[in-house]
Amino acid sequence: MKIIFVQTLFLFLFVKMLLRDWRVLSIWDISYAVVSSLVSGWIFSVIGQYAALPLLGLVVLFTWWHTHSFSESLFVSLQVIIWSIVVDHISSLLTYMLKLDDGYLLIFMGLQLVGLITLNLILMNTHIQTTFNRPRLNRVTALLLLAIYLYIIVSEGLDSELRMVVSNLVVLLVVMGLAIAIYDEYRVTIRAKYQVQQRLQIKNDTRYMHEIETHYNELRRFRHDYQNIMLSINEYLKTDDLAGLQQYYQQNIAPVTKRVSDEQYNLEDLSRVQVKSVKSILFSKLSYAQSQGVKVQFDLKQVLNGVTTNELDLAIALGIILDNAIEATAGHYHGELMSAIFVTAHSTVFLVQNNVFDSLPPLWQLKEAGYSTKGQERGLGLSQLSAIVNRNENMILETRLLASAFVQRLTVKRE
Repeated sequence: MKIIFVQTLFLFLFVKMLLRDWRVLSIWDISYAVVSSLVSGWIFSVIGQYAALPLLGLVVLFTWWHTHSFSESLFVSLQVIIWSIVVDHISSLLTYMLKLDDGYLLIFMGLQLVGLITLNLILMNTHIQTTFNRPRLNRVTALLLLAIYLYIIVSEGLDSELRMVVSNLVVLLVVMGLAIAIYDEYRVTIRAKYQVQQRLQIKNDTRYMHEIETHYNELRRFRHDYQNIMLSINEYLKTDDLAGLQQYYQQNIAPVTKRVSDEQYNLEDLSRVQVKSVKSILFSKLSYAQSQGVKVQFDLKQVLNGVTTNELDLAIALGIILDNAIEATAGHYHGELMSAIFVTAHSTVFLVQNNVFDSLPPLWQLKEAGYSTKGQERGLGLSQLSAIVNRNENMILETRLLASAFVQRLTVKRE
């Protein structure tokens, strides 16, 4: 009775740990765990090993109360219960090997505490999820774990020969099921990534062609203007009207020269970017910013010939950062966007800075999904950016809001 009580209590502790909710133990959680432990002990004394089935139902109900998803609650509950069975068998083996007839409970509690501490450290320092993002995969995996669990319970009453046949069949079916589930997940993931990458490539190619067309038209206009300027200067020179030429230069040519100088785009530095996806997104965004009247600066002193992270995620992240910077500066007379890439031995740093014209809320509020300073349904950029950084362990995003500038620093660590 005491052993069943302790085993059941640890089940609920592990459930809270896997749900990343172990620091909040409500009165309802404690009461439910204690009552379930007592009920499980009583049921075990009545029906023996088959008490594991109603115990599974109690744990699933407890988990469902927190997740409100049956497939996730069944998946998490089976993970916890099968882990408890593994610890139970190891404890029995150690008790036998060490010849500690009364030491089972102490060994079991010690192993469970070590498991809780280890699991807590893993969950605190990683982004590992205890369930899959796809409900279908949760259901399939839960059914496979349920098959293993039912086999463990039922096989206790079988003779050795039949138990071996059933054991081989269960193991074979579970391995086949896991292989199919893993292949299906891989297929869906690859297809989704390919579709996203294809859409992004088409979008970038379209922007690239549009920018080439724009620059070509600007070049034609510049050639036409140049011819007109030369003709007008030629007339002043023919009549030796130097005073008129000086006045004409100050009023017409000097302002154009200043505007061209201010809008000069550092193509030499951009040519040092050898990663095509990064170069494409930088070219399209910075060119677009320039066409909106934003003063653009780009700096890269070393050749960037590779990145140590997912190129698609990096391109999307840079696109979000630059889109936000352009949106904040476009339409303002002194709008300025400064960007740079710093390549070091240990990391590649992408820096984007834009000046701020409006008062902004705290940074944590800007990163909330759905929040935007421009209105509703426009606040998914920074939350999506945070999600991208969180799923890439070698990415670090630093955001600073200074007195008159908004700075975002995206660091990609080298492996």
